[in-house]
This record gives sequence, structure tokens and C-alpha cells, in this order.
Amino acid sequence: MGNKIILVTGASDGIGKETAKALAKQGHTIIMHGRSLQKTKSAYEEIKAESGNDKITYLTADFLSLAEVRQFADKIKQKYDRLDVLVNNAGAQFTGKRETTLERHEKTMTINLFAPHLLTMLLLPLLKKSSSARVVTVASTAHKMAGKPDLNDIELNNNYSMGKAYGLSKLYVIWIMRHFVSEMKRAGVNNITFNTVHPASATSSLGRESTKSLSTKIIYFLWKPLMKTAAQGAASSIYAAISSELEGVTGKYYGLKGEEKPSEKYYSPENEQIVWNYSINIIKPYL
Repeated sequence: MGNKIILVTGASDGIGKETAKALAKQGHTIIMHGRSLQKTKSAYEEIKAESGNDKITYLTADFLSLAEVRQFADKIKQKYDRLDVLVNNAGAQFTGKRETTLERHEKTMTINLFAPHLLTMLLLPLLKKSSSARVVTVASTAHKMAGKPDLNDIELNNNYSMGKAYGLSKLYVIWIMRHFVSEMKRAGVNNITFNTVHPASATSSLGRESTKSLSTKIIYFLWKPLMKTAAQGAASSIYAAISSELEGVTGKYYGLKGEEKPSEKYYSPENEQIVWNYSINIIKPYL
């Protein structure tokens, strides 16, 4: 693909860090996003030293704030005249108690759904300036395990659980990215592809909040020996970001062994549109 300008969100540790590191070693221009200044700077210095690549920068923002997502995107647009690859990797699980952000939205949906939707919308002008741009969004196999979605209660005011919130957020973001394909087609934009990936069960900081409870810590401890490393988990993101095989390929879902089929059990074009409209309504004040 030649030298690409690539933004990786959630790149301060885990799968995002390994994704940024692998892409930096290939000589691409890398923009690393992280939440913590200290952790992001440390990861940046490590990747710069290991890769020998001086075309790496970092910026911080808390994606639990949609206002900060907007500010972050503004900084990217001020510094770069195009973007070739956006890797929406940042995400999180939270606790068994429903929590909301300062902007009064459920936390899991905010960081896993609304934030990547908003960031992608805000960076479309830069992506359109690339000769061939890609949006890669990290989903999860957990999207198959969340049960039937209640599209009248997308933010789970009722019947909240940690697993349901996480699984549905990943189901919805698959639908959102699929919808981008049709939106771009209608707009006559042909140079941007939108694919989702999953890292299987890989060690990361995803559960930094959810594992604060004793029961979840125990489950995580027992499950950890069966998990992939973060570097292994990053393989699908790296593949979708730069593989020449995927030039012009859009609307697909990839795992560590290649293309897979996401669950279609609750999918319909109507349901996709409902989720898109709901999310657009949430992010509209920040567009």
C-alpha cells in the first residue's frame, strides 16, 4: 500500500498498541490515540524505539466524552491533510451496574458505539482525500451472545447487564459500519471501505473497569490461560488495515483466520436503520 497515514485509537496498550507497533515497523505514518497521557507517551516511546520509525505522533482524549472526540478530530484535521486508514480500536467493558457519562449516555454504548461513529463521521473529509482509504472497526464475537436487542431501549435503561451492554454495543457497531457502506454509495464516495474485525479472546485492557469486581476477576483469571496474546489478537486489525487483498473490499467482517460471517439473527435493514438513526441523533450535537 506504500506509506499510509494511519490513526489507531486505543493504542496506549493491548491490541491497539500491538496494531500501531506492527504498522509502524512497516514504515507507515502512525497517529496513536490513548486516554492516559502517561501510558500513551510510554507506548509511543516504546514503539518509536522498536520500529526505528520517526513518523509517529500521539494525541490523548477520553472517548467517554463525545465533546473530547470532537476536539480530538479537530486536532487531527488541523495537522493532517488526509487520512488513509482509521482503526477504531478503542473500547471497554464496564461493571455490572449501569453507569452514565457526564453527557448522560450509558458508558459502554458511548465508547464502543457512539464514539467510533462520531469519529468516523468527523474524519470523513480527510478519508475522502485519500486515494484509497479504509475504516477498520474492532468488534467482538461477543456480539453473538448478547441476546435479542430491544431497539426501543438501546442504552439499556431497563434490563442492563455488563455482558448484554458489551455484546449489543459490538453488534450495533457492526451494523453502523455496514450502514456507512450504503451511505457512501448514496453520496457517490467510492474511495473508502468499511470493515469490522474481531481479535478472538485476547489479553488487553478491555476489562480494566469490569474486573474491579471480585467475581469478574475470578472469571478473568480462569479464562486468561486460554486467551490469545495482544499481538495475536491484533492480526485481524493489521490485515484489514493494509492487506493488498482487501483493496476495494467493503462491508466485511474478519477474524484471525480471515473473513467470517457476523450473526444475522437479529439483523434487518430496518433494524440497522433504527440503530443508525438513534446514534446519529446522539452524536449530532458534536458534528
